[in-house]
Amino acid sequence: MMSIANKNFRDFNSAEFINCFLKTRRETIQMLKTFQNVLGSELRVPNLPELNLPIWEFCHVGWFYERWISRNERRVFDRECDSAVDWNAFCAENTYFERADTLFDSSQIHHDARWKCTLPTYQQTLNYLESTSEDIVREFETKPPQTKQDFYFFKLSLAHEMMHLEAFKMTAQRLKFEIPGLKQKFFNYDSKSEKNFLPFSEQIISPFYEGYEFHFDNEIHNQAVTIKPFKIQASCVTLGDFLEFLLSDDFLDPRFWSIKGQKWLAVNFHKNSFYKDLKKKFLAFKNIKQDFVEISWFANKEKMALNLPALHISYFEAEAYAKWFGMRLPTEFEWLVASHSKSFYWGSVWEWTADSFYAFPTFVPHPYKDYSKPWFDGNHMILKGASFASCEDFRNIHFRNFYTPNRNDIFSGFRIACSL
Repeated sequence: MMSIANKNFRDFNSAEFINCFLKTRRETIQMLKTFQNVLGSELRVPNLPELNLPIWEFCHVGWFYERWISRNERRVFDRECDSAVDWNAFCAENTYFERADTLFDSSQIHHDARWKCTLPTYQQTLNYLESTSEDIVREFETKPPQTKQDFYFFKLSLAHEMMHLEAFKMTAQRLKFEIPGLKQKFFNYDSKSEKNFLPFSEQIISPFYEGYEFHFDNEIHNQAVTIKPFKIQASCVTLGDFLEFLLSDDFLDPRFWSIKGQKWLAVNFHKNSFYKDLKKKFLAFKNIKQDFVEISWFANKEKMALNLPALHISYFEAEAYAKWFGMRLPTEFEWLVASHSKSFYWGSVWEWTADSFYAFPTFVPHPYKDYSKPWFDGNHMILKGASFASCEDFRNIHFRNFYTPNRNDIFSGFRIACSL
């Protein structure tokens, strides 16, 4: 369980950064080997919207460092001065793989096309990850970053790799194979069944914390915001609490579902919901006699304690539960206010908020322009916190995660709130 902010990659000094980078790269290489053992040398998977082709994704991780560090002739970024820089003009052409920019730049090659390309072999991909690791250490040691501007691309690339590490874990769950030791991190979570609510009075906050050495472009907010009085759950909604709704007659009642949620319920619930088999198995919550339920997760059926956080919840399910309970999902800023309380527990699952992913009024894209701007489309919702699968050095209360509301392959849950 986590409360308040923890030190992470944003504020690492040189020694902390290089240790974290090497640890993260070792985990990425071990992940590649795990995928190869399960999927075979080509690492082929079905072309599904929520999946990436693994060989492509592992190469994309290596390419990102190559693009923004090894080949970047202007390896300094100051957001106050550099908003108009043409970063492509400072990208050297020499690449490890021929046509690397065409193959591995996610801005240039759309999702479905990745299945049609001739990609490196498993061994070439492994060599690429090892080679780019050596390059980064050499670049770091040759000219160590001295300022946060010098550090920007190093920390951006490290954050990018840590986010993809969690995505690989999501892929393993979707394809039903194990990542050694991962599930136990979730089972070790002690929710203590805390159902109490934390009240907060009206206050004016600044959503932007200037003190970090690194920020993502979508986090920068230079205006004060008034938060009206509200109360919010101290912990996430538990599996047992969610099953009370799922296994009630109310679950299919359209009164609790938005128009889009009703469409998701009719079309996708019985195909894709993590809980579809429980809905078939149990007529009502009172039929569950134990303190746990058995659910297929990763490669096996697992006994999940009812006081664990509900996970693999879509936004639509979270929204409907909140309405059924007579409350709502918290806003992004309410979550942020509450996260400063020592009684507010987060970090077990990503948490849906009521807000769609949007640009703050002073938004200016950073050099990796496609990180945020394309997704301010009204079709993505903000999630806060972190999950048991997130890298420890990545977790931060100000991070703004975002996914489409139908996604339940992510390690997502929620808590509820209401105005006072």
